[in-house]
Amino acid sequence: MAHTLSREAFQQELHGQRTDLFTLHGAGGLQVAVSNYGARLVQVAVPDGQGDRLDVALGYGNLQGYLDGQLSMGAFIGRWAGRLRNGHLALPDGTHLQLPTNSGPHHHHGGPRGSRFQVFSVDLVQPDTLVLGHTFRTQDDGVPGTVRLQLALHAAPDNALHIAWTAEVADAPTVFNPTGHAFFNLAGAGSTHGHRLQIGAGTYVPLEADVCPGGTVASVECTPFDFRQPRSVASALAHPHDQLARAGGLDHYLVLNGQEPPLARAPRAHCTPPGLRLAAQLVDPLSGRAMEVWSTAPGVQVYAGHGLKGDAVRDRGRSALGGVDDGWLWQPGDGICLEPMQYPDAPNHPAFGARWWKPGEVVRGAIVYRFTG
Repeated sequence: MAHTLSREAFQQELHGQRTDLFTLHGAGGLQVAVSNYGARLVQVAVPDGQGDRLDVALGYGNLQGYLDGQLSMGAFIGRWAGRLRNGHLALPDGTHLQLPTNSGPHHHHGGPRGSRFQVFSVDLVQPDTLVLGHTFRTQDDGVPGTVRLQLALHAAPDNALHIAWTAEVADAPTVFNPTGHAFFNLAGAGSTHGHRLQIGAGTYVPLEADVCPGGTVASVECTPFDFRQPRSVASALAHPHDQLARAGGLDHYLVLNGQEPPLARAPRAHCTPPGLRLAAQLVDPLSGRAMEVWSTAPGVQVYAGHGLKGDAVRDRGRSALGGVDDGWLWQPGDGICLEPMQYPDAPNHPAFGARWWKPGEVVRGAIVYRFTG
């Protein structure tokens, strides 16, 4: 049973703006709760076939949980997802900018004032659709160029959540690489290590000692990162490999290999741009519940949730299956993130082909989570 959320628990004045909670209802029974603080997925409640819904996304029961808890929990990440090594941003002319850092020496997930810490404007509210807005500014993240974002979330009749964005570049060339950072658990409780994951990726991006890419890709053959056939997360983590030790677990970027189903098979909605391809499939074998992740990105960051550590404040979320209790104290692996995005640290590695968008250009992209079972 999905936990009943209190809208009032998410309403507050923050940074001079009003936070709130909005619940989208899809015709097929999908129910999605979204906070405009960081455009966060607070709840994704999927029909269970028994006339009820199961919440398959980790989250907190009030806004304070997000202010005190896991920084990226459920958030829309931007303007640049992942790490930029040592806070450096290589410009097209060969010079570098120094950006604010927030993860050791690195600029991570948009820096200390990225979109996950911002209150989005509320531009449209409909029963199954929510449109939010945010302006990325150089004074917030150090990246040149103003970008005006519109983010549309739509609960489709086929129990798919469509997240689509248009981002208009205003005044200077810039880079733009957003993603979604929902933690999923298709069982609604316990560990996701038994979930089976499949990703059509023949290569991955190895990390160096500072947990940033070295600018190369490597074959997934005989590694923990080979998900070309379905395998459990546990089997990947049990595979001895120095990359797992380096990252502290499974937290790596897999490059999609172009072997996805034809684009015509992608789930579509009125707010979703073309170019979607299948990025990942996740299945809970016990319940049969499954999630497809579609995206417009060239790869997906797989994070198996080792940063959930049972901390009494940071890791205590809503109760797993509803009801009134002390909540779910998340342990390592209780949630998994599948984050479609551009190559990590791409502006600092010419081979990764980061695009600099010019004033007047519009960046479009999407992520779709489709649930069955």
